[in-house]
Amino acid sequence: MSITAAYTEEWERWWKALQDVELVQFLGKDNIPFHTVIFPASLLATGEQWTLLERISVTEYLNYEGGKFSKSRGVGVFGNDAQSTGIHCDVWRYYLLSVRPEQNDAEFRWNDFAARNNNELLKNLGNFCHCLLDFAACKLSGIVPVASSEGVEECAKLGAELACAVNSYIDSLEKTKLREGLRAAISVSTLGNAFLTSCESWKHLRTN
Repeated sequence: MSITAAYTEEWERWWKALQDVELVQFLGKDNIPFHTVIFPASLLATGEQWTLLERISVTEYLNYEGGKFSKSRGVGVFGNDAQSTGIHCDVWRYYLLSVRPEQNDAEFRWNDFAARNNNELLKNLGNFCHCLLDFAACKLSGIVPVASSEGVEECAKLGAELACAVNSYIDSLEKTKLREGLRAAISVSTLGNAFLTSCESWKHLRTN
């Protein structure tokens, strides 16, 4: 609340707006008592109409290479460490979400970090984007052709599979299950890669 007040003089638009604001908090499990009991009780005790907690997304602990993170002992990787690696921030975001400890304690491991980057971001998502863009540029002169009646059944099947992935993504985010939502999002490129491999569009261009 104080952070919002420091940011804008209109802080009450968020903190005194029962009908307009859905308050969702993202917490570590050690903060549950304060944010679910002590702070809401303090607000209620004032007798004023405050925006109260709607739901929380609580995480377990993220450990580091078999032990606990400790900034004082220099154990772990922190913001300045991540920056000094030169690894793009999106790779960090992807990995940390993919191991987000939503139900059990999770582990940060550098070998897992590298494996997820290489296998999920590069070989899966990166390969899908590269294949599509390269095919469009080299085989179609960068122009998406007019759709024909060929391959309608295959495209309809793909559409149904993508719809399931999108619905799963939306449902996961509505339930603040970010890890599952990310898994649903990355499944789109998995489906896309399988579709490209099965259709073999490059062969179709050579024979037509």
